[in-house]
Amino acid sequence: MPRNTTGGSGHRSQRNSESNKTKANNKIIDSFLDDIASGQTMTDVHVGRVMRRLGSGMMEIFYVIPETIEKKERMVDKHVHAPLRGGMRGRGKKDVWVDVGSVILLAETGLSGTPFKIVSVFSDMQVQRYKDLAPKADPRLFVRGVVDETNEGGIEFAIEEGEDEVDIDDI
Repeated sequence: MPRNTTGGSGHRSQRNSESNKTKANNKIIDSFLDDIASGQTMTDVHVGRVMRRLGSGMMEIFYVIPETIEKKERMVDKHVHAPLRGGMRGRGKKDVWVDVGSVILLAETGLSGTPFKIVSVFSDMQVQRYKDLAPKADPRLFVRGVVDETNEGGIEFAIEEGEDEVDIDDI
């Protein structure tokens, strides 16, 4: 018998479908962006960037908020630790992936144990739309991370230009 290269009954019909977690994530971000476009004010919701993964679904988040200091409004940098919401853990994490450098939507919960929670993740198109809607947003939120390769004390082999290759027949 020939090999089954098609992958089973009806697998082609599912190849481009989005999961329910992805749809819910996109719906949250799109409604947030629509609220910004309509000029509504949102409290306790911030756009941030993941700086570090801390384990157990916790992330270190960087975001900027305006604060009034000495009768002047200034932008103040904040670093907080926030967990992922439940739908983004377990099986849902493969569909809505949060990694270092991801732009996220952060909500203040008002609880003492976890005062912040990561609600959803921006896609590249949603980040671009947010930049267009909020031109005064801090540009540090959108900078792509640069991977810095560091040597961890390994052995480095260098070929010197003056050396000739050794001929095995001469030995």
